[in-house]
Amino acid sequence: MPILKGMIFKKLMTVLVVLTLFLASTNQMYANNTELSFEEHGGLQQVWVHTLPKEFEFLDFELGYNPQDNVNRAAQLVMLNPGTVSGNNFSLYTINNKTGKFAWAYDIKNKVKNFYPLHHAWFYNENGSMFYQYSTNRGRTFNILSLDAKGKRLFEKKDLDFSYIYPYKNGIVLRQTDSLKNQSRFITLNSKGATTSETILGYKTEVLTSGYVLHFIGESKMEVYKDVTSLKKPLFTINLKKFGGFYVAGYHQLSGGTLIVEYARSDSYGGQKLMAYGVNGKLKWDTVLDKNMSISIHSTGSKLLIDNKSEHSMTLYDHNFKKLFSHAYAGELSFNGFMSSYRNDGYIEFTDFGVYDGKWGEKYTLMKDNGAIVLSQYFALDDVHQSEFAYDSSENVVYRIMVSDHRYKLIKYEVTR
Repeated sequence: MPILKGMIFKKLMTVLVVLTLFLASTNQMYANNTELSFEEHGGLQQVWVHTLPKEFEFLDFELGYNPQDNVNRAAQLVMLNPGTVSGNNFSLYTINNKTGKFAWAYDIKNKVKNFYPLHHAWFYNENGSMFYQYSTNRGRTFNILSLDAKGKRLFEKKDLDFSYIYPYKNGIVLRQTDSLKNQSRFITLNSKGATTSETILGYKTEVLTSGYVLHFIGESKMEVYKDVTSLKKPLFTINLKKFGGFYVAGYHQLSGGTLIVEYARSDSYGGQKLMAYGVNGKLKWDTVLDKNMSISIHSTGSKLLIDNKSEHSMTLYDHNFKKLFSHAYAGELSFNGFMSSYRNDGYIEFTDFGVYDGKWGEKYTLMKDNGAIVLSQYFALDDVHQSEFAYDSSENVVYRIMVSDHRYKLIKYEVTR
């Protein structure tokens, strides 16, 4: 009998140890695979609702990748750019993001002949000044308008060659390209619109959202600069590889400096090859992904996210391409659609659409880049209009643009635990 009790005790201890190890393995910061149930996580407390004028027929609103693009910290404003309006000609329309009340509008259309709006053409610098780029003569000439936080005109540059704009300290940097002269001109303007510096590189130049400037020399050499204001000396130079059946499809910069060159197959079989370079320009790693996958690649902070659209899942890797976790995003609703929105500041957000309990709706999910779910909320929709969501990590709030009763509404929610 004592021997039997001892055997039972040993078996129980073995089961307990195995169970403890299993629980510990499933409680790691980076799980191997996580699948989100329909259970809602976190919560949203509505702060305010702003109903926009009925003349608004279209809104251009994006907070996702760079919150400074659309929320002015100094002025506490949210700026909207209506692409199509009727009646009143709102060219710029701002809302106080603390109160949700209308702040001011700037009507360029009634001040400029042949006004022609551009998509996503407003920027802020560190001083809180706003820069709005618009076109005249249906895209033949370009202009830059600078306003202060109260909508007062500071300066305006007219009849420019087509320019890309990058905010910089108390001013901006313009990039003007000229294929005939084979050059890209980077022009720094101060807060008064005066030119303070100018640098010329070759025409084939690309500026990444995360900062790096890539300057291509010939077909196989690339200089990498820190940003648009540091163009005197490259950080490093790399020789681009050529592979049979592949072409360069994109570049991804991780915080910390890792640059990833993405090669895609030129045939119809899909699949990508990735090559990662460190800040010294040396190859860190390379890999070939499954050619049968239909994927998209994004950076989020210091990590690389691969969205496998074929299998409805996403996988996150660190800068050394070590797998951190995977997340399956299909099947949460009776699946009708999916809209991804990956950020580069350490968060992942996405929205899926479908029918739940007989009602059409959408589910917004916000995750940290360690796999922790911050928020997952379902919204029933009265009609087929889908919302746009944008998380602002500086205030821990979510903005939502939706249509109700044929009117656009901007809603601000506080994220609650």
